[in-house]
Amino acid sequence: MDTQLIILEENIRHANLIKEAVISRLYNDGVLNEEQALTYIEKWQVVIFKPTWFKRWMEKFVTTNKDNYRYKYVKFED
Repeated sequence: MDTQLIILEENIRHANLIKEAVISRLYNDGVLNEEQALTYIEKWQVVIFKPTWFKRWMEKFVTTNKDNYRYKYVKFED
């Protein structure tokens, strides 16, 4: 079993905490208004994936090190 899979949930949680800290700093510095900050915190999430999980799609973007995990900032909407 891949050791990354064991700690995947914890790594995602840490990445999203960093995201929230950065957004908070941008809001406090006046770069983002309250609505923008809430949108980025609520609708955007950091996900971790391995390029081989999405092989066809990733072949267009990744040319090297296809076995490493990647972080992606994605927008989820209902």
